[in-house]
Amino acid sequence: MFHHILVLTYMRIKGRFQMSLEYAILGFLSNEELSGYDIKTRCVDEHVAHFWTADQAQIYRTLERLEKLRRVRSRSQRQKGKPDRKVFSITQLGREALDEWLATPHVIPPYRDPFLIQVYFGSGLPDGLLLGVLENARATRQARLEDLRARVARHSRSGQSASDRSAMLARLTLDAALAEERAAIDWLDDSIDTLATLADAEPQTRLFRSEGVNAT
Repeated sequence: MFHHILVLTYMRIKGRFQMSLEYAILGFLSNEELSGYDIKTRCVDEHVAHFWTADQAQIYRTLERLEKLRRVRSRSQRQKGKPDRKVFSITQLGREALDEWLATPHVIPPYRDPFLIQVYFGSGLPDGLLLGVLENARATRQARLEDLRARVARHSRSGQSASDRSAMLARLTLDAALAEERAAIDWLDDSIDTLATLADAEPQTRLFRSEGVNAT
């Protein structure tokens, strides 16, 4: 029964991911003709990696599915000194599907964080190990924050006007990611300080208890 629930949950998450990836690809293709490699390197990795990721195989499978649905079309493009490549463009059906999806309110998925499960059940770990878990998470968050700052700098140097609507919306997604990382780092700093204080107090507390003295 539990395995069945896990499978159903995985399938629902996978289905939502596939559907969202379809519309992300349609969004990129609404601006220009692109190959699958272009979508991965020039679009996903460069512009939306702070809130959405996909590997090359997922992108190619999704393009194939979109072509079967007649939401994109492909053609062979010749390259000088290189093999021909397959490029994709959005169709009218694809534009209509994208516009409808963009205008539809979507349910925010439930929040799930394996790291917080570690913290919640971490009372059985020695203080040093638990502090290590927190400090590792902080280092990861700090690295993400530095990457986001670099993305913001590139965005600012791109030459796009702040009044450009697309540029403004792209910057809003960066601001959201920055706010999330800063808030996470603040929480981690407080948590590390709290745990370190408890760790320092524990030996003295154990001494009082072993002597039958109330530590308070």
